[in-house]
Amino acid sequence: MKTMQRCLPLLLATTAACADAGTAPAGDTSADTKPDAAFETKVAPFQTRRLYVLDTIRFARQKPFGTVLGWNLDGKVSGEDDKATCGKKDFVSPDGVPGIDNQFSLLVPLIEASGIAAFESLLQASVESGGVLLMVELIGLDSLTDDPEVTVRIRAGQGVPLLGTDGKVLTGQTFHLSKRDPATVCGKGKLAGGVIDVGPFDIDLPLQVFGKDYTLEMRGGRVRLQIADDKRIEAGLVGGGVTLSSIAKIAKTAAEDQGNIDDIVEALTSNMGDLAQDATGTCTQMSAALTFTGVSAFFYPADVTQDKL
Repeated sequence: MKTMQRCLPLLLATTAACADAGTAPAGDTSADTKPDAAFETKVAPFQTRRLYVLDTIRFARQKPFGTVLGWNLDGKVSGEDDKATCGKKDFVSPDGVPGIDNQFSLLVPLIEASGIAAFESLLQASVESGGVLLMVELIGLDSLTDDPEVTVRIRAGQGVPLLGTDGKVLTGQTFHLSKRDPATVCGKGKLAGGVIDVGPFDIDLPLQVFGKDYTLEMRGGRVRLQIADDKRIEAGLVGGGVTLSSIAKIAKTAAEDQGNIDDIVEALTSNMGDLAQDATGTCTQMSAALTFTGVSAFFYPADVTQDKL
């Protein structure tokens, strides 16, 4: 268990984002922070907003080998002879689209074989305890099935979520806005059949793992959502190019009190770059993708009254 805890910060760093672990529980309804049902109208009278908090996060795995969820981030289909991708062969999506960039999917079985596979369970536990409160905000949503233009943002909240009898985050809870909220606009896109795909965007994701703050840099990111209804995101995918320099910085910080973590991370990721080749011929980013689901949530009005796009 100690080994898993030592490795979790770095494994999270390569794949996930989390906000500050807040002290105010989701059910806090004191006079100065009581949720206001008219919040959407007060903040944006001409825009309908929906907020979803991620309640599950999983790594996109190859199944079968060579087939994985993701995007063609560099706009090309690469083989092992492609110098621009440092010799990294692309994958195929489950529906047969070639050129998918998701190098991190090659690391997943290596991590599982190392005997620390339970770190994904620890990540999910962090979601359910409030350590990871990553959110997706939809703005200008006039229909849950078809809408010509919807803006998607990534947000970060803080608070301790209430859980149902199944151990999962309950829908409709209200959280505080994190002080490290990136409020990144992922882009505007068309919602068709309840599905929207937007990007690219750059984001510096705030991480807080075991009381330490980290920042994960993602470049050329994309988000895809399938909305079930106003209470749930049925399926989601987020990914992009994670900078190897930010992973190295996180590893160095974690190694201050966790031994040779930086050496382990360097060994795992040093040859995994496939994007953003620099002048020396080194690929400085590693493509990655995660799947997720989400449930409806709200921010306290006092936290976001001045919030603007």
